[in-house]
Parts: sequence; C-alpha cells; structure tokens
Amino acid sequence: MKLHLAKLPLARRLIAPLRTVPIVAALGLWLTATGCFLGGGDLPSVAYVSGDQDQARVWISQPGEDEPVNISPRNARAGFPRWSAEQRYLAWISNREVPLLMVYDVTTEETELLVSGIDPSQPPVWAPEADRVAYVSDAGGSPDIYMVELATGQATRLTFSQERETIGDWSPDGQWLVFTEAGRDGLLLRNPTGVNRIELTDGADSHPVWSPKGDRIAFVRETERGQDIYVLRPTRSDNWADDTDEVAVANDEYDELQPAWSADGRRLAFVVQFDDQSDIFTVLSDGSQREQLTYNTVDDMMPVWSGRGDKIAFVSHAYGNSEILYMNRDGADQIRLTTTDQMDSHPDW
Repeated sequence: MKLHLAKLPLARRLIAPLRTVPIVAALGLWLTATGCFLGGGDLPSVAYVSGDQDQARVWISQPGEDEPVNISPRNARAGFPRWSAEQRYLAWISNREVPLLMVYDVTTEETELLVSGIDPSQPPVWAPEADRVAYVSDAGGSPDIYMVELATGQATRLTFSQERETIGDWSPDGQWLVFTEAGRDGLLLRNPTGVNRIELTDGADSHPVWSPKGDRIAFVRETERGQDIYVLRPTRSDNWADDTDEVAVANDEYDELQPAWSADGRRLAFVVQFDDQSDIFTVLSDGSQREQLTYNTVDDMMPVWSGRGDKIAFVSHAYGNSEILYMNRDGADQIRLTTTDQMDSHPDW
C-alpha cells in the first residue's frame, strides 16, 4: 500500500507560506505500509488511534485479519479518524506544531494534506456525499466552522461568532450542520452555504448526532441530576424550522454519554457512567427496551455501529490498557480486535 503526500489545490489562504515548507518536509519522512484490509472480509474495516499523548498513530484493521495497517507517520500525534460514507475516504488529524487535516484515499492508497491550522480537539465531520469535510479553525481570528471541498480544496467559512463552536454532525440529506456555541445554551443549525441559522433547543446541550434517516437528533443534556440523553424531532413536518419536541430516552441517576445511532435509526447505543465503571447500553428511540450490553466491571466506552447495524465496536479496559473490541448488537460474542500494549481509542466503522 503506497503512502505519500499528494498535492491538492488546497485553500492556501489558510496556510501561511513560511509554515507550509516544514509541514511538507516532515510529511516526507512518512513510512510506507504494506498490505491493505479494506473490503476484504465479511465485516468492514475499523479505524482507530493507538498510542499516547506524545505519539499516536492511525491504524486500519479488518476483523478476522491478522495484522492492522498504519497510515500515519511513526512520530505522529494522530487523532479522530473518521470514515466517509462507504469507507471511501478516512479523515484524521495530525497534531504536531501545526494541526493538520489529513485524508486517506482508499482507491488510490494515498494520504493527502487537506487543510492546515485546524482545531485539533474536534473530529472532522464528513458530508454525506463524501465530497466535503467540516472542521473548526481560528484562521479568521476566532474559532469558527469551515467547510472544505475535496475536489478543489476551496474552504468556506460558515460561522462568524467570537465564541468557540463545536461541530456535532452533518444531516443525512446534506442540508444542515448541527453544532453548539460556547457561552450559550442549546443546539444550533447552519446551512452549509453559511445561511439560515436556526436555534433548536435552549438547554445545556451537547454532542448532537443525526439519525440515519435525518428525522431525529440525539444529544446529551446537562441537568441538575447529571447528563442525560434526549432525542429531538420536528412535530408537524420534516422542517427543522418548525416546532420540535424532546424526549428523554436515557435519564437515570447516572451520567449517560456518547449516543450513537444504529444503521436503521431504531436504537441508540450509549454509555452509562457508574461510580466505578462505565458500561454500554442500547435503547429504542422512544426510550423503551433499554438493554445493558457490557458487564466487564471496567470502563467500556465509545460505541460505534457497523454499517449494517449488526455489530458495535467499542473501547474497553477489560485487558488492562484500553483496547478495541466488537460485539453483536445484543452484546453477545465480544471479540478483541486490538492486542497492543498501547492505548487504543476512537474507533470508527
């Protein structure tokens, strides 16, 4: 598998010329990996990060295969790998002197520098057609949301607030980005053209995730009791500018975090943070049929569904340090995917 820096018509307005040369020189030191496990088995590939705060690399592993593939340099500080639709591309962040948004092309087996100077604390967010990526950057003087076109490298600034914004998700029809803004409560919508800002909620809300059909948004709300998971939907039409209602689908005495939709949009996987451990649960989108999937007496977290919705990958400390496991949607057959002595995290399927 070839691995090199290919030239894109980048939005060079976001990259200072004096900073571009050392970036490219550093990327030229990357190693070449061999073998590729994408699309070769019954299950899709899982991308994840392995390492620590000083050095972390992005790996791709296909369940059932022997060896994962590294697509980042040996001295990387990589984070937040995110697959595009149908695993056509894999975006990830390289966070050294200058944080970079990188994209790995599965077809060409090339890794490209897409944008420099991004916010390394936030994962990239793919458009449903895999032609654009949203990210946060302070290139305009404040931490705002931008969108970059893969074909042209053209970057568009979508928000103009002086407060830091956090991207949640892109709607499945490509019409909206849902996000939050520091200093104010509630979820916000913004059209990718940079117009039509809509205020959805007014609670202490975060981590919004769109359902696969685009008819609901799951999110986390901070209440007096702790953090609970809610589901939001329009009440009279499919227009998010109309009235909406909210349903608490997970609201017991413990904090509930990290909602993730199943492929059919019927169930949510999420994490319950108990006093001495965290476990993974699922629940129907109306709050019924709550099921506990893991009982490992350690921290299990970061659930992510496979594309078919029959498996869930997650991070577990069942083997000491954090490893990536996957299981059936009912919690059965928990299988260890990674067997390293590093900290493995942030799986994406």
